[in-house]
Amino acid sequence: MRMNELIEKNMGLVIAVVNSFKPQNLTEREDYIQAGRIGLWKALKKHDSTKGAVLSTYAWNPIRWEIIKEIKALKKNRYKPLPPVHSPQHPAHLSSDSFWEIIPPSFSEEEVFLLELRSMGYKLSEMAEIAGKKNSYVKRIFYKAVKKLKEYNA
Repeated sequence: MRMNELIEKNMGLVIAVVNSFKPQNLTEREDYIQAGRIGLWKALKKHDSTKGAVLSTYAWNPIRWEIIKEIKALKKNRYKPLPPVHSPQHPAHLSSDSFWEIIPPSFSEEEVFLLELRSMGYKLSEMAEIAGKKNSYVKRIFYKAVKKLKEYNA
């Protein structure tokens, strides 16, 4: 069986390990799943079925350790999520495209761009790389935009 087929066949194990960490939101869950896939891939590369070890037993720890490494990385690069917007202009059922219609015109294109990147799940370091700016600059502009957004929706 090819590596991709083995990974897909054993994703239930990854999901079981991810669920044991009780991710707090969808983005965190997806990050854990990706880390778990890496752990599964590493386990598959090293697993020797001729020695009698069951793959699920063997893969449990590599999957778990990759998720733990991801959790540590997330804590190190902890971000503040965008505030939830509950206003008459933005009912919860609106699509994410509609969200951007309520951004005040006083926001710069750069602020809107960074808010949009963050809403897509990018970390600040990734946002800085995409924008071609330094991390400190992106962080300052992003948090300024979040503060403005909170004040606007207060």
